Amino acid sequence: MAQKGRVRVGAVSYLNTKPLIYPLSNNCLMQSEEEIELFLDYPSRLADDLKIGNLDVALIPIIEYFRNPGYRIVPHISISSRGPVRSIRLFTNAPIESIRRVALDTSSRSSRALVQIWLAEKYHLHPEFTPCSPSVDPWSVDADAVLLIGDAAMGLSCRADSALDLGAEWQEFTGLPFVYACWSAREGVNLRSVPQMLQCAKQLGINKIPEIARIEAQKLSLPEDICQDYLTNHIFYDLGGAEIAGMMKFYDLAVKYDLAVPGMVAEFV
Repeated sequence: MAQKGRVRVGAVSYLNTKPLIYPLSNNCLMQSEEEIELFLDYPSRLADDLKIGNLDVALIPIIEYFRNPGYRIVPHISISSRGPVRSIRLFTNAPIESIRRVALDTSSRSSRALVQIWLAEKYHLHPEFTPCSPSVDPWSVDADAVLLIGDAAMGLSCRADSALDLGAEWQEFTGLPFVYACWSAREGVNLRSVPQMLQCAKQLGINKIPEIARIEAQKLSLPEDICQDYLTNHIFYDLGGAEIAGMMKFYDLAVKYDLAVPGMVAEFV
């Protein structure tokens, strides 16, 4: 089926997404302007816009892929961690064993599912979950713990024992990487050359990490070396066998806790 106009692509404007979108937003790829219309928003909003048809492809939380039969994953690309991630953090105001109420950043859904699964599996805890703003001060919330993600979580300093890194916790718990997001496409959309463009953008963006770190450090008021270390040693952009295994482990646990649709598999464009 022929598709009029450019393919509508949605992504998050976080530091960890920049290597995937920098070449698209800065015209580093030939014909990208003609092929792609890029939209930037929170991951949860991107998931909603993909579902209702406002987007054709989006970098969505992986939990949203597992809640929407019919989506297809663009291969070889993810946002994932293989240990400490630094930008998915659970700030605690009480010992973990006594947590009864957790406030969850509304901007991401995979991380919200992850903290629910991790507390249930490791600590047999099923606390009350309430929403909170992505920019909230975690020490001002009426909760025993607060989950924050992205640049806001990275910029907060605190005692090591009061902020748990969920990338590290997942890797210790499963021995597998954690996949936070993938490019996913709606069924029936003519993507033309967009999957290949997204893969080229990934390689170009990874090569430009020093440049990206320099630019974003100024915007985020973070040290440049911290940004470069984060993009090089804490965030990874491949979607290989280990990442897919971690993704499917997360899916199995999400189904166990009624957080995903049963019977899903990883299907690719």
